[in-house]
Formats: sequence, C-alpha cells, structure tokens
Amino acid sequence: MLENIVIELSKRLSNVKTLSTKKENKISKVDQKGIYVETESSRSKFQNGEKQEPFEFISFDFILEGWQEFISVRKATANDFNKTRGRTSFLMAFFTNLPFVEASISGKTKSISLREFQTDELPSDQYHKVKEFLNEVVEGTFDPTQLSKHIEGNLYRVKTRSRQDVRLLGFINEFNEVNQFQLDEYINGENKDLYIKRILLNLGYFRIALICLDLLQNFSKREKKTALEELGMLIVRNSRGDNLMVESVAKERTNNLFMWLENTQMIDHEWLPTEDFFETYSTKEHVIMSDTRSSLLKVMEEYLDAKREGFGGHPLGAFVRNDIPLEFYRLDFIDSAEYVVTGSVGQGNWAAVPWIAIMNRKITVSTQRGYYIVYLFSEDMKTVYLTLAQGVTETSKDEMQRIKEEIRESIPASSKVRKDDDFSLGISSKARQYAQSTAAYIAYHFDNIPNESTLVTDLQEMVRIYEDYIAQRNGYETTECIHKEQYIIRETGTTNLNDKELIEHIFSYIRSKGFYYTREEIINLFLSIKTKPFVILSGISGTGKTKMVQWFAESIGATEENGQFALIPIRPDWNDGSDLLGYVDIKGDFKEGPLTKIIKRAKNNPNFPYFVLLDEMNLARVEYYFSDILSVMESRKWKDGKIVSSTLLSEETAGEDFKLPNNLYIIGTVNMDETTHPFSKKVLDRANTIEFNRVELANLAFLTELEEIEPAIIGQESIASIYLHLKDVYQKHTTLIERVTEELVKMNEALQLINANVGYRVRDEICFYMAYNSESQLMDYDHALDHCILQKILPRIAGSDSRVDHLLKELYRIFTNRQFEEDMDLAVAKLEGVKYPHSAAKVVEMLRRLEDGFTSFWIS
Repeated sequence: MLENIVIELSKRLSNVKTLSTKKENKISKVDQKGIYVETESSRSKFQNGEKQEPFEFISFDFILEGWQEFISVRKATANDFNKTRGRTSFLMAFFTNLPFVEASISGKTKSISLREFQTDELPSDQYHKVKEFLNEVVEGTFDPTQLSKHIEGNLYRVKTRSRQDVRLLGFINEFNEVNQFQLDEYINGENKDLYIKRILLNLGYFRIALICLDLLQNFSKREKKTALEELGMLIVRNSRGDNLMVESVAKERTNNLFMWLENTQMIDHEWLPTEDFFETYSTKEHVIMSDTRSSLLKVMEEYLDAKREGFGGHPLGAFVRNDIPLEFYRLDFIDSAEYVVTGSVGQGNWAAVPWIAIMNRKITVSTQRGYYIVYLFSEDMKTVYLTLAQGVTETSKDEMQRIKEEIRESIPASSKVRKDDDFSLGISSKARQYAQSTAAYIAYHFDNIPNESTLVTDLQEMVRIYEDYIAQRNGYETTECIHKEQYIIRETGTTNLNDKELIEHIFSYIRSKGFYYTREEIINLFLSIKTKPFVILSGISGTGKTKMVQWFAESIGATEENGQFALIPIRPDWNDGSDLLGYVDIKGDFKEGPLTKIIKRAKNNPNFPYFVLLDEMNLARVEYYFSDILSVMESRKWKDGKIVSSTLLSEETAGEDFKLPNNLYIIGTVNMDETTHPFSKKVLDRANTIEFNRVELANLAFLTELEEIEPAIIGQESIASIYLHLKDVYQKHTTLIERVTEELVKMNEALQLINANVGYRVRDEICFYMAYNSESQLMDYDHALDHCILQKILPRIAGSDSRVDHLLKELYRIFTNRQFEEDMDLAVAKLEGVKYPHSAAKVVEMLRRLEDGFTSFWIS
C-alpha cells in the first residue's frame, strides 16, 4: 500500500525541478499508466521536428521500479539506480517531494535518503490517557521527575508511556523537567485539543502522516492504515536506533496516531484530512521582544560561583530551565508550537557546559539526536557560542561529519556565521564532543556581548540557515514559499444583529469565559471602537485589559487562528515606525512589520473586522513609533462612498501602496507606572482612553451562571464608522449635537486655565459617540456623555499648581451641580445621584492626589 503514496504524488505535482541544476520537468498529463513529462529539451526537439510529441512518457511501473531500487539502499546516489538509468535525475528529484525523503548535495555528488525516526517520536499511548496524565501533572498529582517514587508495578508502566508522549509534545524535557512556559500556555488555553493540534502540526512524523493521508484521500480506511503501518516499518527504528520497527509495534503506534489526529480534528471519522496539508508550507516574519542579553550575561556571571554550591533547587538552575526559554518564546519567530526551547545546567550535578537549545519540532525534540540551534557556554564562562549543532548521544561520528559538511555548504559566503572548527568550549569530554558536533557558530565574549538587537538579528540569521537546511533536505525551496501565511478566509454568511443584540451577545460571551465586566463597560468599548478605530485601555496590572479585547474580538469571530486578531507586544527600544510597519533591508528588500501583515489581510477581506492589540503600548514613546499611523488615521475621508486614508507605505518602499483599511481596529493597553512613558496630547486627542481599575475580588456569583456561548460571525458593517465629519451627523441629530456642544463649551472655559481645552477633533468624536449611542438607545444621555468626558477630556489634565486645583474644583461643580467644599473629606465624598458620576469620581481622586503636590489622570 505504501507504493500508492508514490503514485498519488505524481497526480499532485505539476513540476519537478532537478536537485542541482533546478531544470524544470513539467508534468503535463497523468493517465492510468503513467505521467507525461515536458522538459526544455523535449519541447525544443518537438519544435525542430525531431520528436512527434513535446513530452516523454514515464510509466508508473518505471517509477515504482526506481522506488524499489531507492528503498533497498535507503540512501541513494545516481549510481544506485541501475534498472532505471536515463531518468535518474528526474526520479531522485521526484522522490524528494515525498515528505519522508531528504536530499543532500555534497560538492558535485547528489544523494537522497529516507528520513528516519525513532519509536518515541510516535505516540506510545492513547490520546485520552496522555491528556489525563498531563492534567495530573498540572494538578500536582504526579511529578514527572519522581514518577517511580509515586507509583510502581503495572500503573508505573502505564504512566511512563503517557509521560513519554508528554515529553514528545514538549511539556517536559529529556530529564522529565516541566517546560513551565508551555504548560502555562496549555493551562490558560481555552481549547486544549486545539493547542495540542498546533504542536502536532510541527512534529516531524505527524506532519509526514498528514501529508500521506492527504495523498491517500481516495483510499479506504484499511488501506490508509496499512500504508502508514508500512511507512512506520520503513522509516522508524526502535528507541536505541538499532533495528527498524517491527509490525506489532507499527500497528499499535499507528493506531494511536490515528486517534491523536482524529481527536485534534486534523482528520475526520473517515480519516480524511481537514486541511490541505500537502500544499501547506509557511514561514513567519519576526518581531524583537526579548531580553536575551541579560539572560546570557546572568549565566556567565553567576555559573562558576553556583557550581561551588549545592545543585538541587538552586535558583540559577531554575532560571536556565524556566526563565530563559520564556525570553526566546517572546520572539515572534520562535513559536512554541513550532519550536521547543529548553535549557540545562546538568542532571543531578552541575554540567561543565550549560546550554540553551532551540529545536524545530519537525526535526527533534531531544538534544540527544538530530540537529538544532543551541547556545553553548564555555567552561570558563568567558564566551557563549550561538551554534548550529547536533545531538552527540545518538548520532554516529560519520553521520555527524556528513551533516556538518552539508550545513556548512548551505551557508552563503556573505553570512557572518563562521563555519570552521577554530573554537573551544573547554577540556572536558562533553566540551570536546559539543565542539565537534558544531557546524556553524557566532562567538560572544563576556566583555563584549553586543546589544539585544544584534543578538536577535544573529539568531534570526541562524534560524534562517537552520530552516533553509531543513528545506534542502526535504527537497523544496524556501524562496518559493516564504512569506506565505495560511489563514482561514471566511466564505460563510454573517450573523445579523442590531446593536443591542450584539452588545448582549458580546457581554454573554465574555461572561461565559469566567471574566466579569459590566454591560456598561462592554457598551462603552463598543461605542468607542465604532467612534474611532483607535482605543486605549488603561489601568493597573491584572484587571484583564488584554483578555477583554481578546474575548471581545473572539465573540464576533475574530481570532488569531483566522488572522482577524493579532497581539503585538511593544518593546521599550522602539523608536520609529519601522518596528511596527517594516523596513527596507541592506539588500533593498522590504521586510514586513507585524502591523503591515494584518493590514494586508484586512485589505484583502474588507467585509470582516480585524483587530490589533498593542500590548503595553507605552513601554516605548508612542509618538515615536506610532506617529505615522496617527497622522494617516486623521487623513481619512469619504471617496466614492467609502472611507479611505492617505498612503501609509508607498509602493516604492513596500512594493505596494498600504493605506489604513476601514475594517482595522487598533486597541492599546497601558499600565501607568514608573517604567512607562506618558502620553502626549497628540495621542490623547486621537483615542478614547478607557480605564479598567475596578477590581471586585469577592464577586464570584457570575461564575455559577456560566453557559457556553458560541462566537457569532459578525461582518464589518456591524461595527463600522458611518460618521467621519461633524456635518455627517449634524443634520440627523441637530438637537443632540447642539446640546453636547453647549456642555463642552462650559468645560472648555474651565480647561483654558491650564491650556488643556479641547479642539474640534475631540468635540466631533464625542458627538459621534453620542449619536451612535442615541441611535441604538444603549445608555441614557448623561451616562454616555459621562464616559466621553472621562475618556476624552480628563486624561489631558496634569499639574501641581493652584490653577490645576481651581480647574478640578470647577469641573467638580459642573459634573455634580454642587460647589466644592474646602473642608470636604475627599476619601468619603458622596457622589450618588450626580449628573456625571464617573467623571466626578475621577476629579475627586485627582484632587486627593494633588494634596501630595502633583496630580494626573494617569497616576494610580
């Protein structure tokens, strides 16, 4: 049955490129007997009358004969194809399109080989038992490192099988120590099966199985199972790597494999793939958001002293195992679903050479085998090397040398990465073994470690080399697939809800997730987004600002999985728009930024809303990295019945014109403390600033009322702005606009005391908010205007002199219709029944702070 995969492959390919010359072999036709291949030579001979047809016929029998010649030797050069000479180059290139065949080019010699795995890279236990064990680890029932002390006998054997699979998923390392970052992601994830699915998609053998099942779609379940059992016996060895997997083990592991794929919904009940896995290759762009430099320096500064102390429970060991991997996972190009990051300072005793490994799950999840990126610290702690190295435990010397040479040949001469053996980690046997396994490296000396940007750029370069080599061995070119992002494009209809119904749905959905927000808070966020596609959520840490935005977006069908939601963490070192939008590299190529990517997706799908969450927005100065976006946001105008903006990135810079799509909504979260930057009036004028400081820890009643709510697929029209200029709304809401304006004039007279009076933009956006609220009858007039004052006017106030004191007291009078009493106890000020209670409470809070000499909207 395995041969059916080879035959079905020919029906999917349209072109095969030879390994070294990249000459095209176009498959123009496939019938019951074979394939018809056109080459430049065959077409030329046809045009010159030397051939009757522009193609050559290659029968399936011929292909399968070549297949048998290949698998009989497992690693083949052209000389190993005796019965199929004349088509050797084509056959070798053809076979590399199989997901379990690798290509190698050493000098002028080309070879192909079967990818090999070990039994512990296939599931050894049933899916539900592995999840059960994982939950037992989460709950603290079992410590994976002490399993033999908890249980014994048959139960121990059962649990060790589950532990092996938990290790395969990357939740524990080869020493059975917990990968806390990944475990926390799993715990916090709403859909556990979906989280495991993301991991399985990047595990080598699972990915191969999915591609094979994609090729076998027209075959029965029995035939699919037989084919994968035969595949297992062809490319999987036992755990020691000595012998190929026997039939009984292949049947058991393959049966488990199907259960895993079915439970994670990667295949349906007929074992048909739920996605087009054969066509799926994707590469991601990157964002700097780590602090690896401090982590590396900490190890180099403290390790020698730590070695003189006890090993067990030492904080430096926990730092290397838990904290450092987290720094790498913060980088956008180190996705925890694709990579396992693990650190080690030894097992039981301090290691001579500590390390931090970054492993592509397709290749390995164990440092004992395969090839991977690893930071290696020299024994004297004077140097740390960023390397592309190999597992020394389960890799033979000949294999290690071969892979080392192949990797070095794949590295372009222009790269700063070194590919010689001119470095030393120390004199211990492990130090010498690690050095011998290293194919490429960059050295960082303790007294001259570069800045974070350089370290991350170097790691990006090493990841590119790593991924290019993986691609080379798998017979495809990364240049053909780079920058492809696979997202679900919705073709189904949307749910039609009026504003009240939509608010109720969002409120119920967020509540069902176990988060408590009032209905008024949901209404306010909805109206703020509808008024202007830029909102700031401020407040103390831990009040759920980020989750509020995520659940809001998810409730209306916008998720990271379908590309309609993106979380972009802000880095303190951002100082211009290139960090968000992208830049032109030294080669003249435009490198897309994280915001540019979602702009492109929103542009291509104008009927659905897209959300960007800028997390901890004021860690850097917003005016520096966000100014271009703010300016373009203000340039929006009506054109041919649509709202359009000025150009954000020109075609000369980015290869195409980028404008701000009308269906893109940007929401920033901010924590105001000594580590963050204040906002300028330029920023505050352009956003609704919503405070989330309310914490009701004792309120648990809502948790007993939880009912699972499904997201509703909401179209862009449900939250789109329809008012852009005051004249758009004035004729429809004349009385309302005049009433609002009259109130704002009173406040502006007071605000002039400190030159904090508002301009036309703020007036217009408050009017839009009030009009949307009135049309949908969501809040009464005073409550709605109260939110607008709190969000658009009070954030502008800060100072320490008597003018600020006078201003706040005058605003208190306007908001409460009461004179401020000088002997009032601000800590117990009564605000029940006042006109604008939220704004009045904020003014009282700011007056209380002024007693300490300075006040601001932002200080908590």
